[in-house]
Amino acid sequence: FTDEAEALQLANDVEFGLAASVWTSNLGRSLRMSKYLDFGTVWINTHIPLIAEMPHGGFKHSGYGKDLSMYGFEDYTRIKHVMASLDS
Repeated sequence: FTDEAEALQLANDVEFGLAASVWTSNLGRSLRMSKYLDFGTVWINTHIPLIAEMPHGGFKHSGYGKDLSMYGFEDYTRIKHVMASLDS
């Protein structure tokens, strides 16, 4: 990809939306990208950490609703979990 818009278009042009990750040293870019990625979980500079208090579930054809938290009861919302590692 040549810019953020193209990267988002390529990433979002899929049938499923369980999880995605953004790898960059630019915090502003990572937060901007996570806002527009159509995935239920977005990791920033990391993969796979799940916290019991935070919702886990996908968008699009990657399931309905959220597991692992009280958000599982909110059937009519779209909750996005964004986690960033700021140590790098």
